[in-house]
Amino acid sequence: MKTIFTLFASLLLSVALFAADAKPKSMLIVKSADQGDVRVVLDGKRFESNTNMVTVQDLNAGYHSIKVYRQKSNGLFTIFNKRYEVVYNTSLKVKAGTSISITIDRLGRTSMQESKISRGRGRGWENDYDRGNDHVFDYDQDGKLGDYDNNYGYSKGMNDREFSQVLQAIGKEWLETNKLKSAAQIVKSNSLTSAQVKQLVLMFNFESNKLELAKLAYLNTVDKKNYFMINDVFSFNSSREDLARFIRSSQ
Repeated sequence: MKTIFTLFASLLLSVALFAADAKPKSMLIVKSADQGDVRVVLDGKRFESNTNMVTVQDLNAGYHSIKVYRQKSNGLFTIFNKRYEVVYNTSLKVKAGTSISITIDRLGRTSMQESKISRGRGRGWENDYDRGNDHVFDYDQDGKLGDYDNNYGYSKGMNDREFSQVLQAIGKEWLETNKLKSAAQIVKSNSLTSAQVKQLVLMFNFESNKLELAKLAYLNTVDKKNYFMINDVFSFNSSREDLARFIRSSQ
């Protein structure tokens, strides 16, 4: 009897540990709107990218301490061997399976957007914009699941090293028109994940440029089911609706 109880307790513990590990990971994106260099210290660990954006993936749910530093032209305080100032310092609660975007404007003010990362074959976007667009990325015109909807087995996007080089190269462009030309060439000739497309779109300030790039990148995106996450980079519902119409016409 004691042996059976011990086995049962071990089984319950294994199930509990598996359930904990099965919780979906989250993602954090920190961006400087004025193209300034940013650094992030998350739970005491430094993250650098040499661009105006830092991305942290595979983030566990729960509370995380975060400090965001932005490079400044003068002053005595130094970190990362350069002059930086703290523009954001807080304890952030991260929900499982979410994408959090923090934007720092030129005055050091912060804004934050949170969206859920889609999982599995569910019909919903998990982001409801109350515009009747909740299913447009999940199904083909015949009502059946497309090949890209499996969430497994699809081609991988650009590897992290190459993509980091792309971000750095585009980040060096000062004019948005030049940035758009460079980004357009990248998305037309490379396979990307939805998360990578989102990072590229976040490099732009003008809504029209964001929308144009999101449309250009859609066809070569390997996980189209997750393309809903692009929606939270837009400021206007009209842009989300425009992108949804484009997606429907492309299927």
